[in-house]
Amino acid sequence: MEFSNEIALLQEIWKGAQMGTESIRLLLPKVKNAAFRSDLQTQYEQYDATGKQAEQELANLGQCPQPITKSQQLMLQSALCCKTLMNQETSYLAKIMIEGSNMGILTLTGVLNSYGSAKDNPAQSQTEAQFAQDAQNPAIRLARETIQHEKDNIDRLKVYLV
Repeated sequence: MEFSNEIALLQEIWKGAQMGTESIRLLLPKVKNAAFRSDLQTQYEQYDATGKQAEQELANLGQCPQPITKSQQLMLQSALCCKTLMNQETSYLAKIMIEGSNMGILTLTGVLNSYGSAKDNPAQSQTEAQFAQDAQNPAIRLARETIQHEKDNIDRLKVYLV
């Protein structure tokens, strides 16, 4: 399958990574649980690395990442502020991060699904992917890796839910 819109996919990966790092940056001062803080810092580093990979792939295509708008930043800050104003329990903060990871999975899967036939779908499951050839397209490969990282983040954060 020929994947025809690498730039849109890479922009979405970059945007998701930026939203992830910004969310963690805003939540870390509210985190009291040391293990949870460590897991969030690990997740922050992963988002940062993913963003840099997406930025490099965009540069290889002669593009630059589209910056997150001020309104998007304000909406994220406002939402996190409102959500955590009355509840800063570890379980609740983990839930917020899990919801963000789920949103990232849904968004990237939707972008992948919008290209090509279902048979050649680059968003195929991990089980199907292991039997398929490795994605030759770096954007698809990075999207699949990002989706798997998000799934791993969710699994890691589930232990904090009560």
